[in-house]
Amino acid sequence: MDYDSAERSVFAEEDIARILLELAAVATDHTSLRSWAADPGVQLDRVVAMEALTYVRLAVRDEHGEPIVLMLLDGTWERIL
Repeated sequence: MDYDSAERSVFAEEDIARILLELAAVATDHTSLRSWAADPGVQLDRVVAMEALTYVRLAVRDEHGEPIVLMLLDGTWERIL
């Protein structure tokens, strides 16, 4: 999915929710996260894809200027605040 992050520096909660839904559908473990991260449709600052630790940090910020970190915890993608 293309989120036009190259043209935006801020993502709304709706954008973050869409990414979480996409990750839940296609990145169910650290291995499939690597595949998603190869063409995520959004700029990434960091991808950590290990069995013990799996998360992404987006290059864009949220509406409050905070970083957007999404982590796979117990099989569920969540935003880490």
